[in-house]
Amino acid sequence: MPIHAPIVLRFRAAPLAMPKHARLRAAVAEAVEAGEIPVGAKMMGERELSELLGVSLGTTQKALGSLVRDGFLVRRQGHGTFVGSARRPVSGSWHYRFLDDDGVSELPVFATILERKLVEGEGEWSRGLGPDPAGYAMVRRALDVGGRLTCASDLYLPASRFGKILRMAGKRLTDVNVKALLESEFSAPTLHSEGVARVVALSAADCRVMGVAKGACGLEIHIVSRSFGRVPITWQRMVVPPTLQGLKLDFHPPGSAGDTLP
Repeated sequence: MPIHAPIVLRFRAAPLAMPKHARLRAAVAEAVEAGEIPVGAKMMGERELSELLGVSLGTTQKALGSLVRDGFLVRRQGHGTFVGSARRPVSGSWHYRFLDDDGVSELPVFATILERKLVEGEGEWSRGLGPDPAGYAMVRRALDVGGRLTCASDLYLPASRFGKILRMAGKRLTDVNVKALLESEFSAPTLHSEGVARVVALSAADCRVMGVAKGACGLEIHIVSRSFGRVPITWQRMVVPPTLQGLKLDFHPPGSAGDTLP
């Protein structure tokens, strides 16, 4: 059965009183949830789907955009739109707060672990975190932002306190807000963060992760997060590729009234 067949059937069976974009959104979401469209399947083009259903291109774009924000679909730059998985976006991200085209809504973020290792050498992370005789736990991630862009992240934590994170099951760190994990597993809530940003030439490794051309420039942000007594608990290198999406620069917890620390 063609991938679009269940979408067409459900769209035509939906109540006519519903707006067309809502009917299309419901048709795709229900087909995905029912397993009628397999995870990873490529959707037909927006223009083709519009012509098939007899709706405007704007209607189709509105419906599919909503499905991307909710994780039902994933846009891969240069490749098309694909059916997403049962993954749920990272909840309450402090730093990866990219705005949708309306300039208000925040795009969903999905985190994938690329590498975990113990780092014993010194670097900017050790200057930010202070010395630790046990070394530093490093977690490298790729963060998909609503299918619009992919960011790279290297997160360092003092191994004497957080070394357990290197031994956790990978699925426990996938699509997880690490700050929430540190609070629940290590009694180390993040109370404050500060960062410094600069435009840099992206490394070849970062370009591969983010899917951009070698030699491109991007935004690199070094972030120190602190817990009780302003003790630093994480140092992060956040890398953002060239993008038209706005980034909300607010290092307070989402929904907070602001940082109350001096």
